[in-house]
Amino acid sequence: MILVGTSGYDHPELRGVFYPEKLQRKDFLLFYSTKFDACEINSTFYGMPDSKRMISFYERSEGRVKFSVKMNRTLTHEIDRNWKKQADDFREACLSLAEKDSLSSILVQFPESFHYTVENRVYLANLLKSMEPLLCVVEFRHKEWIKPSVFEGLAARNTGIVFCDMPQLKNLPDGFSSGTPFIGKNAYIRLHGRNAQGWYAGGASSKDTVRYDYEYSENELRSFIPVVKKAENEGRVVQVYFNNHPKGTGFLNAISFKQMLNSPGC
Repeated sequence: MILVGTSGYDHPELRGVFYPEKLQRKDFLLFYSTKFDACEINSTFYGMPDSKRMISFYERSEGRVKFSVKMNRTLTHEIDRNWKKQADDFREACLSLAEKDSLSSILVQFPESFHYTVENRVYLANLLKSMEPLLCVVEFRHKEWIKPSVFEGLAARNTGIVFCDMPQLKNLPDGFSSGTPFIGKNAYIRLHGRNAQGWYAGGASSKDTVRYDYEYSENELRSFIPVVKKAENEGRVVQVYFNNHPKGTGFLNAISFKQMLNSPGC
């Protein structure tokens, strides 16, 4: 199975670019489901989800979309002593989507400041245990984590690792240059763009808009086809998400990539 989609879908500024000009916002996900079979839900990072909201994603997409749900920031970026309660709440919400067979995975994305330390290794192990039996994939933003001992630990917990496409900067674990492997049932590929100059630019409110402002060329997109096909041949569920969302380039790149995958001889 190869799933292709974007990181998030609720972008009103994409009317006329991806969504029809007069489409109501409440109908965005339904329209999205006619183009893509997978979607990363990023709003759950900013606000703790509940079961009602999770079920609404299923209902508004009419069951046609598999969702990867991004873990709330209180468990990855703003960790405190109450994390176990927050983990239980997050897991409970995601279970409702899993019961509809619409949850593909939980995306656990840590910041670059989350270093490879004994304390962080123990925390990660406990966090993954708290999510069982749901499938998780972990995205590290620091190269320190790209090592065999980490791969073995994730595999033992039936957890995947995200193959990130990103600028080849000092600390970033770009999938190609770091040789990030696929682990477990999921082959999870996340395309952030290659905007090296903009990665650390901009203030807090505009950082993501600048960081992910990038359009993949046709040749760059084609370079991922062997990666996807190899993972598919290994029997993994392949998930490809485009996070280069500014100006709608991620949506357009995702459409182009799906067409490449479906072309004769691919």
